[in-house]
Parts: sequence; structure tokens; C-alpha cells
Amino acid sequence: MKQYKIFVFSILFLISGFSSAQTEDVLKINVLNPAISYEKATGSKTTLDASLGFGYNYSYPNLTLAADDGFQYLFAMFVDVQARYFYNFEKRLAKNKAVRQNSGNFLALRLLYTGPGPEEASSFNRTSNHFFAVGPTWGLQRDYGKINLLFSLGPILYFDPNGNRGFFPLNPEINIGFNLN
Repeated sequence: MKQYKIFVFSILFLISGFSSAQTEDVLKINVLNPAISYEKATGSKTTLDASLGFGYNYSYPNLTLAADDGFQYLFAMFVDVQARYFYNFEKRLAKNKAVRQNSGNFLALRLLYTGPGPEEASSFNRTSNHFFAVGPTWGLQRDYGKINLLFSLGPILYFDPNGNRGFFPLNPEINIGFNLN
């Protein structure tokens, strides 16, 4: 009987340990690039993150009408969708680091849509008021209580509905936000 209790306790302990390494549904407000973001758990190590906001972006070389020198900026609405796979939950648990609110390193496929914005909120003229970017990315996300930090980097293919397109080798994303749940 004693062995049975130890066996059951061990199984329950292992299950509870693995369940803490699972992804969670998280609602966030991002501050650096203002947006509301919802990260939906789709599996024990996968999520689908969707953000809707109005923020800054830079020009893509083949999507501008004039080749201006210097830093080019754009403030416009955007939709950012990422399918993420978190690959280091077990390693973080082994180091006694809490794995909560999808805090870990990830690989993702990212789709970014940038839409229209006020004419005066841009330092360049675009080939279209709508453009898209898609590509793989590597990132890390950390949760410190209610504060969420995110960094990702990866190559993208960008294009507009008029057929203009190009490739950007390293597209960065940096965000600081607040977890609402």
C-alpha cells in the first residue's frame, strides 16, 4: 500500500510539474508599440499571438516612392500575428525559473500587416496604403509579474498589393507590455 501511495504521489507530482510548463492564454497591452495583444494557447508548447494597434514602423526600401536619405518613419495601424513554438520550458524549469505567462524562447512564423495612417504621420510616400511582411523569427519573451518583455528577430519578405516586394534580412521587434490576466 505504501508503494502505491508513493507511485500515485510521484505521478501527480510529475503531472503538476509538466502542467506548469504549458502555454497559457494571455491578454496584454503593449506600450512601446501601442497595441492590445491576445496570445492563445494552442498546445502545450504552442501559441497563436494576435496584436492590433497603432504604432511606428520604418520604410521598406521597395515600398517607398522616393529614395530619401536618413531615418524614415511611419505611424499607422497594424495587425501582427505570430504562430509560436516555445522550446525551452523544461530547461527553465530545471534552473528553477518559473514558466508562466508563456515566458521562454520561441520560434515563430510572423505575418505583419500595416495599414493606412495619417498623411502627416509619415516621413515618406508609400507605394500603397497597405503592405505585408511575412517570415520566420526567433524570439524570447519574459514575464516579470504583470510586466511582459518581448524581443524577436528574423528575416522577412515584404510586399504590397501593387506587386512591389523585397527582402529584409533582420527585422527586429521589441515590446514592453502589461499582462492583464
